Amino acid sequence: MLIVEKVTIEAKKEDEALEKAYELFKEKIEEEFSKEDISLEVVEEKKFLGLFGSKKIYQAVLEIEEGVDGTFEVKIKPGGIFLQVEPPEGNGAEVKIEMVEEVLEEKEIIDADYAAISEALTTDEEIKIAERKPELDRDAKVEVTIRSDEMVAYLNYYPPLGGEEYTVEQVIEQAKEAGVVAGFRKEEFAADFDPQQKYEEYLIAVGKEPIPGEDGKINFEFDLEQKEKNVKQLDDGSVDFYNLNRIINAEEGEVLATKSLPVEGEPGITVTGEEIPPEPVEDVELPEGENIEISEDGLSIKASMEGQVVYNEGTLSVLDVHTVNGDLDLSTGNIEFNGNVIVKGNVNDGLEIKAKGNVQINGSVHGGKIESQGKVNIAKGFIGLNKGEINAQGSITVKFIENGTVKTEENLIVKDAIMHSDIDAGEEIILNQGKGLIVGGKVRAGRVIDAKIIGSSLATSTEVYVGITPELRDRFETKEAEYKQKQETLDEVVKDIRVLKKKKEKLDGKLSDKKQQLLNQLTRQRFNLAGDLEKLKDERDKLAQKLEEGKKGRIKIYDTIHSGVTLTIGTYGKKITKSKSHLQYYVDDGAIKSTSYS
Repeated sequence: MLIVEKVTIEAKKEDEALEKAYELFKEKIEEEFSKEDISLEVVEEKKFLGLFGSKKIYQAVLEIEEGVDGTFEVKIKPGGIFLQVEPPEGNGAEVKIEMVEEVLEEKEIIDADYAAISEALTTDEEIKIAERKPELDRDAKVEVTIRSDEMVAYLNYYPPLGGEEYTVEQVIEQAKEAGVVAGFRKEEFAADFDPQQKYEEYLIAVGKEPIPGEDGKINFEFDLEQKEKNVKQLDDGSVDFYNLNRIINAEEGEVLATKSLPVEGEPGITVTGEEIPPEPVEDVELPEGENIEISEDGLSIKASMEGQVVYNEGTLSVLDVHTVNGDLDLSTGNIEFNGNVIVKGNVNDGLEIKAKGNVQINGSVHGGKIESQGKVNIAKGFIGLNKGEINAQGSITVKFIENGTVKTEENLIVKDAIMHSDIDAGEEIILNQGKGLIVGGKVRAGRVIDAKIIGSSLATSTEVYVGITPELRDRFETKEAEYKQKQETLDEVVKDIRVLKKKKEKLDGKLSDKKQQLLNQLTRQRFNLAGDLEKLKDERDKLAQKLEEGKKGRIKIYDTIHSGVTLTIGTYGKKITKSKSHLQYYVDDGAIKSTSYS
């Protein structure tokens, strides 16, 4: 193949240009060439006034044929050691005597005739370069290494030095004698194998991992994620965040959940032939709660009454609703109920509601406390009086919040205003209908704050946060530490099991009763630890995902954000010194930036 290279050179004279071009081409290509292979052409001439004369711009072109390197072969025959050299083609590299010496050393050939070697380098004929010494002959050699977990085997193959070479079958037989009996990669090895080549750390066999089974599973006949759906769009195009209709209802006799039985896995095998049992599968119990019936075959759950379906902390129940037909006051006392609560009037000062379901207040909350494992909906306002609290695992919907403390693990939806309050929402805070005002206090959301107005024209101190909370970071770090400690314990158990198994092999499969009991105990502990690790990993990963989402937090202002407001997104802060309108803030390249509202 023709190699063509071009460079542009500036020089006063042609010989200077040729020398520069030669040096440049030497840096660019590895093929050998001479200056005679370079042609020069003047493409421009620069003239200077006075004594400086002129300079020329040359285009230098190198044209050479790409060569084929020479090769050689050392042949061991009954009549002696022979060398045959194939000369190079074109600009290919010649065979050097050092290259021959290196191969002779590998083959341990001594007393070579260097005059004969020199002769062989000048011809393509087969030249005898040494006498054969049968006493130095050595057959091919195979070494096999089995990894400590017995799942992989490697081999080193050393070609013969005048002796017998191995076939593929002979190499496989050698591996079997070393203890490898399963998982051979015979087809791949046969395709790669050359008996005259050396192989190091060649993967000859791979064990089969056990195929995991399937644990028992509960299949719900209703949508557990329904609480995230059914957001209704109104005729004018706006979204109704206040009447979400997310309660799951059941009729008497309706099937709520079914159970799938566990499926056993398939064992694996090591390269040494030892069976690897699959991880044991676990059965699962039906999440039996209140007001449900289990079928005769134990594989399904039915509702025993009409009511609301609640799945909470691993139990499935059908719950009725506790209704207060007026205000919650001293005549009713506090409410602690394992279901949903409806108060048709107000919640008065000092009264408390604790519910495992949803809480609906048709009036207002005045200095009271509400704790719910579901959603909270307050038709009117929450007047905290600097002591009232609302704490919910689900979303909270309210008309306004004043001088109160509110915490939800999901969304907070407020129609009119949040004033001088301490707010913490795990997901979003939405105030994009009605007044949509946030002023005073501290307002924090996990992902998004979407409001019409933040702050006031009086520069009221207002702190707004989105993203990572210290509590979330602490929970993640605790879970991460638990996971690492459990993993270290599992590693020690696995190590002890291996030691006992090796002792068992040396004793022809027999251990003392005490040590066999210890081995059984460690094996059970290993399975339990593996299950604990899987659960910890899932919890840790969910927290890590929340931390990652926190970095993508946004603060959105449909109308105006006033001076006096402090923004914090993740670990980045910004003080608003001038009122701005219709924009959103986010973090990019280590700083809080803004763009138009969308």
